[in-house]
Order: sequence, then C-alpha cells, then structure tokens
Amino acid sequence: MNGNSFGKFLGITTFGESHGDVVGVVIEGLPADFELSLGEIQRELDRRRPGSGRTVSQRAEPDILEVVSGIVNGRTVGGPIKLQVRNRDARPSDYDEIFRKPRPGHADLACYLKYGTIRPGGGRSSGRETVGRVLAGAVAKQLLAREGITVQGRMVEVHGNRTGHEKTILGALAKKDSVGGVVEIVADGVPPGLGEPVFDGLDAELAKALMSIGSVKGVEIGAGFGSALLFGSENNDPIVIENGRLRTGTNNAGGILGGISNGMPVVIRIAVKPASSIGLEQDTVDLDTMRPAKITVRGRHDPCICQRLVPVAEAMVAITLLDHLFRARMSGDGKALPDEANVPINEKEQLEGLRMKVKRNDRDMVLLLKKRMELAEEIGKTKKRLCLPVKDPAVEQAVIENALRSAREMGLSPRLVEEIMRMVVAESCLRQEALPGAGKKKAGRPGPG
Repeated sequence: MNGNSFGKFLGITTFGESHGDVVGVVIEGLPADFELSLGEIQRELDRRRPGSGRTVSQRAEPDILEVVSGIVNGRTVGGPIKLQVRNRDARPSDYDEIFRKPRPGHADLACYLKYGTIRPGGGRSSGRETVGRVLAGAVAKQLLAREGITVQGRMVEVHGNRTGHEKTILGALAKKDSVGGVVEIVADGVPPGLGEPVFDGLDAELAKALMSIGSVKGVEIGAGFGSALLFGSENNDPIVIENGRLRTGTNNAGGILGGISNGMPVVIRIAVKPASSIGLEQDTVDLDTMRPAKITVRGRHDPCICQRLVPVAEAMVAITLLDHLFRARMSGDGKALPDEANVPINEKEQLEGLRMKVKRNDRDMVLLLKKRMELAEEIGKTKKRLCLPVKDPAVEQAVIENALRSAREMGLSPRLVEEIMRMVVAESCLRQEALPGAGKKKAGRPGPG
C-alpha cells in the first residue's frame, strides 16, 4: 500500500490502524538541536481525541504521547523522529458485520474492490490515522511559531448553520443521524515567496494536504467558490503600501497568487461531509450472497467530526508551510526566508537581520553536508554488496569537476569550491572505508580505476 508519506524536505509517514496496537508518525528532515515541548504536542493530541464531550465519539482513548526516537531531553537529535500513541479502547467486535456488508459512505466498498478485503474500523481509512498527522503538526507548529507564523482553525458552519452548532449536532444524534460542516484555517505571518509556480504551487499543495484527510470533500482558498460570483473589479485585491511594505487592501486571493504566498494571511476553508457511521438502518449488499441487505452501524461514532477535525486540518497546513520554508531555504530562491518577511528599516536592525540570515544559511550548509555524508555511506554500502573498492579516482575527479562547473555558473571562486569538495570527497572515502567489509574485491573481478 503506497501513499502513506507526505512532504519533500520535511517528510512525514503515518502508521497504524484503527484497531491495531499503536498509531503514530515518523518525521524526517528536521535538523538537530531544535527544542520541542512535549507538553505542547500532548495538548494538540487532547484537542483531537475522542470521548471529550457530548457531541463527539465516546470511544475512551487517552492518547498519551510516546517518544520512540529522535528527541532526547526535549531536543531533536537530527535523526528520524518517531512519535506514537497506543490504542486502549479498541473493540473490533463492533465491526464483525462489515466484513461482508460494506458501510454506505465509508471506504469499505472501495477498499474491497481494490484489495479484496475490509479492515476492522476502516483500517488505514479510519479517523484514528489522523493521530499521526496531529503529532507531526504539533512539531511543525512549534518550529513555525519561532518564525512568527501561527496556524489556527475553527468550525464556522454546521449543516448550513453559522450559529447553534451544538444544538444542531445533538439534534442529529437524537435521530441517530449525522451532519457535516465547514472548517476555516488561517495561517498568519506567512512570508511572501513560499510556493513554486505551476505544479508545486502553495495553494495546490495545501489543497492536496487537506483533501488527503478523510471526510474532506472540498477546499477553497480566499474567496474560493464565491469568486465565481464576482466581477474582476470586485475580486482583484488592490495593492497598497502599509508601513513601508507591499500589501493588498483586501484578501480575496487568500494570501496566495500564482501559487506563491504574497505576505497576506493564508485563508482556507474545507467542506467536511457528515460522518458516515450512523445508527439508522441503511441499504448495502451482502458480499457472501451478492444480494441486497440492510446494515445498522454499531460502535461509538461522531455525529459531527468538524470539531475534532480542526486540529487535523491545522496540522496539515502547518506541515505544508514548514516543508515549503525548508524548500525555500535549501534552494535559496526568492525572498522566502522568514527573517525577510518584514524587512527592517533601521540599519542596525538590518545588519542584525543579515547576520541572522548568515547563521541560518550556515546551519543549512551543515544540514546539506550531513545529508551528503549519509549518501556517501549509502554508496559505500552498495559498493560493499557489489564487492567494489572504495576509492575510484575517476569518479572522485568527476565529482569535483561537476562542482567546479556549478561554481563558474554561479560566479563563485573555483579555488574555494575545489578546496571544499576535495575535503568532502576525502571525508566520504573515510566513512566508506570505515564500513565493515567495504572495499573488498571479489576474486577475478577488478574494481574500476
């Protein structure tokens, strides 16, 4: 089964199933020595967990955070971070009937047609999968907060009503039914320049991130579908200068133009369908007999999932924004570094800002060097399996020549780049030679060079 990972420079992979032992996430791409509050991560879990009110599922999951790897004494160590929680109140027996009677509105039918089986509670399609997203989002939020970026969501509409949400939800519950609604997420402090034109537009990737959440059936950014009802003169945001900075007078674009953030708040709304598990009898098919059948879904379910989905949606927005911040820093394109979001006017402040930028660039260079050494070790392991020697002068020279070509294209000193690359190549060889069995030749098979 593919599709369990998200992100490029910041990568997350969720794991676990609704009625398995654990659910959680593996986060990759975070540098070492970032301070993280485990209490903040637990608070995000508490916002998502069931059993916390009359209008949500009464499944009694405490959702206690467990740090498996990647964080020591509250700081990242540079390796993969694995976070998880244990399923304490699973009741697979509640789902015995669905193995042969797919539930209307659920992924049961689609999964059966694709995989030939139906998993208890929906398996990977269950809402329990979102625990991993919230864990990763809680980490991303803490890093974004240091850059002055906040991500907040709220339930703005339930079953078409802007007010009286609890009454509407409880009314549906009394009828053994469910309702959907609209959730809004606002990211404030997002610097201009995040996102790439065309396929990697920030809006496109936010839409993908949010549409990947189960029960989300629509995404709109800024005026969204409402813009279809406006004239261009009404929809276009006038460009103004505010405190010496370029802004827009309105925000129908929702903070994104041409796939690139423009410095205004990023505003997103998502349409959330009614929860599919309801107590009313529904039509389905018995897969054993392939004849029409009835099903009444048992178990503990949400009459409306909007409120519990808010921290999940916030998490996916935070993860996407942090991933794009990392992309901007690694690529060096544009002005999408957080310290440039508000250009200082005072010259001393400007100098301090430049020094901070140098410090961050230095950290990025060290991170790239770390990744380069990790790749060298992977190459060394491959050489070991192929019984090839570590040293290959022709390849080493080609690596240096390639770097020199890039240096000339970018206007850098070839002497400086060559000196650095020779040290990198030498260190790579040392790491490969240190691997057990590396560099041993197979009898009768000479290595290159």
